Amino acid sequence: MQRPALAGVVAAALLCAAAACQSAEPPATGDATSSTPSADADSSAAATDSGLVEFSVEDFAFAAPPRLRSGWNTFRMTNTGEQPHFMQLWQLPEGHTFDEFVADVATPFQAEFDRYVGGETTQAEFFETLGALMPQWFYDTAPMGGVGLTAPGLTSETALQLEAGDYVMECYVISPDDEMKFHGVLGMLRPLIVTDQSTGQQQPAADVRVTLTNFAIEIEGELTAGEHTIAVHAAEGAEGLVQHDLHLARLSEDDSLDEFVAWMSWVDGMRAPAPVEFLGGVDHLPANGTGTITVTLETGRYAWVSELAAQGMVHEFVVE
Repeated sequence: MQRPALAGVVAAALLCAAAACQSAEPPATGDATSSTPSADADSSAAATDSGLVEFSVEDFAFAAPPRLRSGWNTFRMTNTGEQPHFMQLWQLPEGHTFDEFVADVATPFQAEFDRYVGGETTQAEFFETLGALMPQWFYDTAPMGGVGLTAPGLTSETALQLEAGDYVMECYVISPDDEMKFHGVLGMLRPLIVTDQSTGQQQPAADVRVTLTNFAIEIEGELTAGEHTIAVHAAEGAEGLVQHDLHLARLSEDDSLDEFVAWMSWVDGMRAPAPVEFLGGVDHLPANGTGTITVTLETGRYAWVSELAAQGMVHEFVVE
């Protein structure tokens, strides 16, 4: 992972995803300071030997398996809540634990974000303080992909290749303006173990390929009405610590693309509800990483978008 010279600025850019989502108090839905995943939260989830992982998310919890096999896994995520959600996976550096993540990364992040939202600090001061607070090992935390933003009532499907290790699973959408809390602080931050035993699966065959570079979205293949499997490939690491991600949204004729792009900023945007209907995607990938999306499209207006949308990572298209 690249380590930029201005660590205080770029650390904050990833911390939104990797650290902003847990306060010092454990969430009501489970003990977030425990490094052992709770079986109680997983009663509605299923992971097969073939790598199919079916689970649900709600306001505010992951009902997901506590352990998965390594290799290619297909995540089929149903959003049963009333707010948009996603599921990002972060692989912890060897020798570091979920408990450390909560104590050394997540807790100070939440405290500083509260100060920023409350108007006590400027954005520049917020970033600078975070850079000073983060432990050195945090910069070795690796984004391994995830299921992209998914609207309430919808199911999205994303396939990812995972290495064995300890992971953090999270969602960092922000609750409505009267609460202004990351979903993680409300319960959507938990540990995951990926074992040495492999699923033995291969990358799903794709009919469309999307390549992400600094800063462009390149598309090979035609998206028509019907089912598609789309391979999303990060050809390089993004400049800074927010790595490449890609989300698919369905837009109405009246939806504003500018408003949509502004909403993708975790600092001053990403407040529920979303201004568009999200259909899933692939969350932050490592450099040269690939994930796939399987989605059924109807005729209408759509857009690909990244958290790096302000740098030009947005592509609108129409399915006829």
